[in-house]
Amino acid sequence: NAVKPLKKSSIRGVHITQFVDKVPKGCSTPDFERKPVSLTLQEGKSAIFRAAVKGVPAPEVKWKRAKGEMNDPAKYLMFYSPATSEHILQINKINAGDSDLYRCIAVNEYGEASCAAGLRIIQGRTDNFCHPVVPNVGLYLKKNLQDLKKTLKKRAPLQKQKTVDKETIFQLLLHADRKDYEKICIKYGISDFRGMLRALQELKKDTESEQAKLIHSVRNMEHIKVNKDGTASFSLEMDLKSASSNIYLLKDGEKVRYGTGDEYRKYYVRQIGKKYYFIVNDVHPEDAGLYQVRVEDVPVFSTELDAESIPVRFQKPLRDLRCHEGEDVVFECVLRTPCFDAVWLHKAHPLDASEKHHISMSPDGLTHQLVVKNTETSDNGLYTLDTGLCSSRAWLLHLFSILFSEHSAPRSRVNKQLNDVVVLKGEPAELSCAVNRHDLTGTWFKDGLKLTSMEGVTFEKEGLVHKLIINKVEDIHAGKYRFEAGDIKTEATIFIEDPPQVDEILLRNLMSVPTVAKAGEKVVIRIPFEGRLPVRAMWLKDKIELGDDSRIRIDKTDTFTMLSISSAERKDCGDYKVRLKNDSGILDIDLKVEVIDKPQPPAGPLKIVGSSANDVTIQWNPPKDDGGKPVQNYIIEKQQVGRSDWVTLGEAPKNCTTFTTSKVEQDTSYYFRVRAVNAEGSSNALESNEAVTISKASPGAPDPPEIIGVTKDSITISWKAPRKAGSSRISGYIVQKRKKGSMTWVPVNSVPIKLKITDLKKGLQYEFCVAAVNASGMGDISAPSQAAFARDSTKPPGKVGDLKMTISDSTSITLTWNAPEAKEGSSVKGYDVEIRSSNNLSWSKCNIFPIETTSYKVKGLQAKEMYFLRVRAYNDCGPGEPTELEARIEAAPPVVSPRFIIDKTVKNFLVIKAGNPIRVNIPFEAPPGSVLTWSKDGVPLPSHAKISTQDDTTQLLIKEAEFTDTGIYTIELMSGTGRRETFSFQVQVTDIPQPPGPIELRENVPNIVTVIWEPSTSEKWERNLFYTVMKRESQKGVWHVVGDLIYTNKFTYTKVIPGRDYYFRVVAKNHLGSSPPSDTVQPWRIQKPKADIEVRPQRYRGVNQNQPPRFLVPLKPHVVITGSECRMSCAVGGHPPPKVTWYKDGRDLSNNPAYFGTNDFGVCSLVILGVSKSDEGDYMVEATNVLGRAFSRASLTIKGNSL
Repeated sequence: NAVKPLKKSSIRGVHITQFVDKVPKGCSTPDFERKPVSLTLQEGKSAIFRAAVKGVPAPEVKWKRAKGEMNDPAKYLMFYSPATSEHILQINKINAGDSDLYRCIAVNEYGEASCAAGLRIIQGRTDNFCHPVVPNVGLYLKKNLQDLKKTLKKRAPLQKQKTVDKETIFQLLLHADRKDYEKICIKYGISDFRGMLRALQELKKDTESEQAKLIHSVRNMEHIKVNKDGTASFSLEMDLKSASSNIYLLKDGEKVRYGTGDEYRKYYVRQIGKKYYFIVNDVHPEDAGLYQVRVEDVPVFSTELDAESIPVRFQKPLRDLRCHEGEDVVFECVLRTPCFDAVWLHKAHPLDASEKHHISMSPDGLTHQLVVKNTETSDNGLYTLDTGLCSSRAWLLHLFSILFSEHSAPRSRVNKQLNDVVVLKGEPAELSCAVNRHDLTGTWFKDGLKLTSMEGVTFEKEGLVHKLIINKVEDIHAGKYRFEAGDIKTEATIFIEDPPQVDEILLRNLMSVPTVAKAGEKVVIRIPFEGRLPVRAMWLKDKIELGDDSRIRIDKTDTFTMLSISSAERKDCGDYKVRLKNDSGILDIDLKVEVIDKPQPPAGPLKIVGSSANDVTIQWNPPKDDGGKPVQNYIIEKQQVGRSDWVTLGEAPKNCTTFTTSKVEQDTSYYFRVRAVNAEGSSNALESNEAVTISKASPGAPDPPEIIGVTKDSITISWKAPRKAGSSRISGYIVQKRKKGSMTWVPVNSVPIKLKITDLKKGLQYEFCVAAVNASGMGDISAPSQAAFARDSTKPPGKVGDLKMTISDSTSITLTWNAPEAKEGSSVKGYDVEIRSSNNLSWSKCNIFPIETTSYKVKGLQAKEMYFLRVRAYNDCGPGEPTELEARIEAAPPVVSPRFIIDKTVKNFLVIKAGNPIRVNIPFEAPPGSVLTWSKDGVPLPSHAKISTQDDTTQLLIKEAEFTDTGIYTIELMSGTGRRETFSFQVQVTDIPQPPGPIELRENVPNIVTVIWEPSTSEKWERNLFYTVMKRESQKGVWHVVGDLIYTNKFTYTKVIPGRDYYFRVVAKNHLGSSPPSDTVQPWRIQKPKADIEVRPQRYRGVNQNQPPRFLVPLKPHVVITGSECRMSCAVGGHPPPKVTWYKDGRDLSNNPAYFGTNDFGVCSLVILGVSKSDEGDYMVEATNVLGRAFSRASLTIKGNSL
C-alpha cells in the first residue's frame, strides 16, 4: 500500500506519516507533546535529549543519528521515565565526534512521527582529570589540591537522605507499572523479587478491603510529572461514600498542608466533579520524594517525583549590556537550583578565569558572575552561561564616542528616555521623551516601520518634549515604538491589557438579583463577555469547580459562558462564582441561585405531650428546609390503629408547633401525622408512634339492655358489664325506663344484672337504659334497649337459616341469612350479629341498632385472624336461639403505589412522519381499582385516537398521523386511595417539506443579485424548516451550494461575474429530507461593459533578463517559546541572483555562530536553534545585486522564561 502524505502536527518541526487510509475511531497516529531540544555542551559532559509522545495504541520510540551508529550501550542510554512520561536519550562523555543531528522516531500500526535535534560540542576546556604537561609536577599538584579545597568549601552541604519505611515503598510498588518494579527495588535495596511480588498481592487485597469502607471506586490514576510552567502534578478519579471524609496529602510519610481555593500555595488540590488534581507549585529539587494520597487513614495512591526530572531554572537570567571602550562590565545570573559546574562562553568559546575574565560563584551555587575587565571592541558579542541542561545568553555592545571640536554644534542626546506603558484597552495612552536641542526633528517608528499617520494617533512637540498620544487604545496599537532624531534614538513598548469584561448593567443585576427557579425547572445562566482571547471560564459552587454531569452542563464560546441545570433541585441553591481569566487579568462574578420547592417534613420526633380521656396534645419542630418559601400552616391528621383511612383534624398556624384535638376516644390507639404547607404545596408527612388515650375514672357505657321476658305486668331485661370499668370496681347499676315516644327517663333502682321490672301498664311500649356505678360515681348511660310491649307473648323466634359469608377481604366480612321459619307468636322484629375471636370466649355485639335486613357487613377485623360469628332474631318476647359461623380473614394484599415503568424503550419525544401510525406503549404498575386517563394538551384525546389497556400496559394508537396530532400527551394514573402519578411525552408530526414557490431575481445593488422566493407551504406546520440556495453557471453544469441554513425567503449573492449566465435553485429542508427543487426559468446575466481596444504593434527589442532584487514572499513576525527552534523564511527574486544578508537590530549576523542561514533557489531561511530571550528583537534581510537592493523586516517575540 502507498504511504499517505505527511500530516500536520501541532508542534513545529514534527513530521507525521499515516500508514492507513482511515484511522479507526478511538485510535490515532503518533505525535509529539514535547520534542527534544538542540544542545550546546562542553566536551566531556553528558548530553540528555528528552521527548514526550502520544498516540493510540502507545507508539514505540527509537533514536537514530544522521552520521554513524549508536551501538555502544555504555555510551548511549535509551530509556523511558514514568515520572515525567518522557523518552530519554543520554549520551555519556561526549566528544567532538558526537556532534551530529539526532532523530527521535515514534511508530505504531497507524503511522509514524519524527523530529530532530542538534548537538554541538564545545572544545578546548581542560578536564579536571587531564593534567597538562608542566615543568614542576609537584607545584602543579599542590595548586590543584588547593583549588579542590576551595571548590569543596563553596559547595552547599549535601541534604540528609530521608529514610522511607517499607510500607511506603510497597504502596509505591502497588501503583507503579510492572516494568518499573526492578528499578524501584534496586533503588530501595529490595533483593527478594519473588517475595516482593507475594507481599504485594497480599497488600493489594488488604488495601482494597480497607478502601471499600470509605470509597466506591478509584480509577484513572496518573503519576506525577513536571509541567512546562514549573509545576508538578498528578491526578486520580475518586468516588467517596461520604463527602465529609478527610483527604490527606503526604510527602515522604509526613502530612503537608494544601490549599483548595488559592492557586498560588505550594501545594494545591483542585476538584472537578470526581476528579482530583494534586499540584506542586514552583518545583525545586527538594520537592523530590514520595507523594501519597490518603482518605482518613487508608492509603489510596502513591507516586514518586524523581530529582533528575526537575530541570535547573533561572531566577534572574543574563541581560544585555552596553559600555564604552575601556570600561569593566559585569554579567550576573541567579539560578533557582544550585549548579557547581556551569561554564561561561563567549561566541561559543569557553572562558577560563584570567586577568581579563574574573569568574566567581556564590557558596550555595546559585549566583554566577563574570567580570570582563578593560573591554575592547573584540569583547563584543554573545555571552552564555551553560549549566548543562539549559543556558542563558546576553549581548555586550560598545558605544562609540564622536569627538566634536570646540566650535562644532553640541552633541544630541536624550534627556528623558521613552518608558514602557501598560494600558487597558479603550483607555488613552501616551509616550513621551525629552531631547537636549530645540532644532531636532523627530520621527516615530512602530515595529520598525515609520509612522506618518495612524488612526487615533497624534504626534506633538512641546519644546524639548516629543509626544505620541493615542486617544483610545486598540489591539492594533500594541507593539514596540521608537523615536529617532538625528543620531539619537529611544525605544519603548506599549502593552495592551484587555481583561475579561461584562456589561455593567448585566453584571450589577447578576450580582444583586438572585436567580430563582422552581424545583424541576431548567435553570440557564448565560453571561456574555469581552476580552482578549483565549478567555478561560470557570464555574464554582461553594469554592468547588463544577463539571459536566447528568444534570449540569457548562458551555463556553469566545463570546459567552453558560451554566445549564436540566432539573433544578434544592441542593443547587447557594453561592456561585464565575471566574473569567485571560492573560490580562481575572474577573470574578458572584451569583446566587435560589430553588423553590415544597418544604421538607416537619422535624421530628412527633411527640405526644398531653393525653386525657377526652383530648390529645401533640408537638413537633419546624422543618429544617422551608423550600425557599415561608411555611404558611401545618395540617394535622389521625388514623385509628387497625384502619386504613386518615382523618384531617385541623390546621395549625405557621408559628405554632403544638396541636390539641378532642376528636379521640378513650383507651384507643391512634397514629398522628403533620404536614408543612407553603406556597408551593404541602410536604411529606411526619408520623408519630402509636399513641393510646387514657381511660376515664368512672365506668363506661354498657351495651343496650336486652329484653329476655315479657308479660302484661312485667318485663325482664339483662345487660353486660361495660368494657371500661374505670378506676375502681363496679359496685352496681342504675336502670331507667320510659314510655316509647317520651323524653323523660324514670329511674328504677340499683339491682343485679337481671332485673324484672313491674309497675307497668298493659299494652304500652317501654324502653330501658343502664348505667354502671363505681367509687367515682355513675358512669355513662347505655343506649336505649329495643322497645317492648307489656303483654303476654308466646315464644321468641327460631334460628335464622342458611347463614353464610358472601364477601371477605382483609378487614371485613359480609354475612347473609334467611329469616327463621314462622312459628307461633309475633313476627320477627329484627336481628343481632355478635362476634368473638378465637382466643376470646366473650361475645360482642356488632350492631347498635336492630338489623332489619338479612345481610350485614362486619368491619374492623384483623388480617390472618380466626373469628366466630352468630346471628339471632328477636321479637317482642326477646331474642331467639343464635346460629353460629366460623370465618378466617385472609392477609391484606401488598400496598402498591401507582407508577409508570419508564425504561429505554419509552421515549420523551417522538417524531412521526405524517400518514404513519403513532403507537406508544406505556407499562405501569397500580393496585386494583386504579383509574387510567389520557389527555392531549390538557384536553381529552380526539376520537381517532384509540386507547387499549391490558396486562399492566396501556397503548395509544393513531392509525394515520395528522399534523393536528402534534402536542404533549399526558397519562394520569390514580389509585383508589387518591395517589396520583403522571407521565408526559411530546409528539411532533412532520413530513418532507413542500417545494418553495417561484423564484424572483433582483439587482438592488449593481453587480449583486438578490434571490427571493415564495415560502414553502410546509412552514405552517414545520418549525425547523430552512432553505438551501444553489447556483450553476451553465444549463448543464454542476449545482454548487452558495447558501445554507437560511430561515428567511431571501438570499443575496455577491460573487457575480459580469457576462456569465447564472441559474439558481432553492430547496426546502428539515431533518426528514429535502423538498423538490424550485428553479429559475431564465438565466441571470449582468452585461459586461465593452472596452475600446486599440492594438498597437510593438517593436521587438529582445529579452532583458536582468531584474533588481524583490521579495516575492516577505518576512512575517514570529512568536515562539523559549528553547524551541525558530526558522524565519522569505522568497527573493532578481537577476543576477541577489546576495542575501541577515541583520538583527542593525547588527550583521553573517559571522555569528548562533545563527545560520540557507538559500535554496531563492528561498532564504534564518535558523535559530534553542531560542532565548536575548534572541528577541527586529530582524531584517537585505537582498542586493548590481541593479539595486531590497529589504524585508519582521519581529521575533519570545514567550516564557529562559530555562
